[in-house]
Amino acid sequence: MKRPKTSVAVATIVLGLVLAACGSGGSGDSDASSELRIAATGVDSLPFMAVLEVAEEKGWFKEEGLDVTFTSGSGGGNTLRTLSTGDADIAIAGGPAVVQAAEQSNGGIKVIAPWFQVNDFHWIAPASSNIDIKNASLGVTGAGSTTQLLGEYMKETTLPGIEVVELGGGMGDSWAAARGGSIDAGWAMHPFVTDKEKNEDAENILSARDEVGDFPADMVATSADFASNNGKALKAFFRVAERVNNYVIGSTDDAAKELSPILNIDDVDMLSDALRDTPDMKKAYSLNVDKKALETLSDLLVSNDVVSNDVNWHKMLDQSYLPKDARADF
Repeated sequence: MKRPKTSVAVATIVLGLVLAACGSGGSGDSDASSELRIAATGVDSLPFMAVLEVAEEKGWFKEEGLDVTFTSGSGGGNTLRTLSTGDADIAIAGGPAVVQAAEQSNGGIKVIAPWFQVNDFHWIAPASSNIDIKNASLGVTGAGSTTQLLGEYMKETTLPGIEVVELGGGMGDSWAAARGGSIDAGWAMHPFVTDKEKNEDAENILSARDEVGDFPADMVATSADFASNNGKALKAFFRVAERVNNYVIGSTDDAAKELSPILNIDDVDMLSDALRDTPDMKKAYSLNVDKKALETLSDLLVSNDVVSNDVNWHKMLDQSYLPKDARADF
């Protein structure tokens, strides 16, 4: 199987981080700045990212002494690249790109947490399609994407008869292709799944969790240089993340109201339903490191030739910035 195209983008990221590290030298200050620039994939479209903006609007970052700004990345290497360009201090991006970059960076990239540790990837189709999922054509984002890795993995294991079709674009493009008949089903996550089921007669014909199990949707990464100088700021970030996760679980309807304008979703009741439709919501909106989910991510990466050997999470994942009760014993 050919190596996914993310390797080219990752190589550029790694080179940028190496050059930046050579020129910085580091100040030795353990808490050099209260400014924290966060790049996250879909921060204005995915609830589990947009919750960070809710926390900022509620003043929780300021309570921790942090002045945060957000950049919404388009995924994978494109989100992660903000670290090498110096436009972000933290990047929350897809596991394939983060792991590959960390392995190739010779310590320049530090992986500090998994993010949203349930498999919320689904494939939806028009309800009247009567599709045989064992022989369906499934739309995915593109080479190197998480959806492409999932599709290829299922093709090799549990669903050998499926066809994986690389479309590019997001959930809307994939759903449009399914409705147009060029594929049988398009990939989707919540709240998109709930919205289309409720408003456009969509049917969820495949939940990847049933075939693959859980794995983190994204990983949190920073440069080693930033981590060495701003450890207190990173710990404060995760305290806020834990707080807002608990808020989503404990006050789902209120959280939906605050997420609504960020996600540009007017139907607050539907958004509340979508949050509750999230598989194992308490696990999804939690920082608790799930070792089994990380093992599954490693299997996906090895199967798709993103990495050559099983990921050594004990070595790669620096949990020291997470709350102590969220850390796993490897």
